[in-house]
Amino acid sequence: MKIEKLGDKEKLFKCCYGISSKAGVKDEHVFMTDYDGFGIESVVNQLKQIQKEFNMSDIYIIESEHGFNAICLDVMNLSLIYNIGIDVFSFADRDFFRYGFNRGYFTLRFDKDKKIVRILKNESHKYIKSLAHKLFLEWYFDIFIDSDYSFNNYTNIKLVQYPSNKNGYHLFEKQLPQYLEVMKDD
Repeated sequence: MKIEKLGDKEKLFKCCYGISSKAGVKDEHVFMTDYDGFGIESVVNQLKQIQKEFNMSDIYIIESEHGFNAICLDVMNLSLIYNIGIDVFSFADRDFFRYGFNRGYFTLRFDKDKKIVRILKNESHKYIKSLAHKLFLEWYFDIFIDSDYSFNNYTNIKLVQYPSNKNGYHLFEKQLPQYLEVMKDD
């Protein structure tokens, strides 16, 4: 836990964990996004539009107490994901994309209140898929993801620890698999 002095006040930052979008050794990332303050139908409609426009495969919509997140196993370059996220028609959290692009990867927070509420199916084979993110979703949500796609051979995934003043301290309730590598976010 970190305490930061802000004039006469102290601000408490708590520790959160998330997974990195990094899906390979080069500029390879999975699409992930964050929606706070919007209903599920608005999020679904926007993600369907994005999925159709960019011919993306299945998108997993995840609910938490703060809103919705989404992740797609398609491997894309960072600038394409950034441009999708900051599109003028997108109501996704622009700071999520701006900070992630400047940092060189996006981070999606995961903790015990997350659950998959919808999967937007699309059997697109346009992009290779991230094996590491597939394994993480299967492990975390106790689901099976079809292997009818081409997956890369990158099996390491970065677990990012970062401070947050709006989210509490979150722990995984499961034993982490060996392929998860902890990386602290500065």
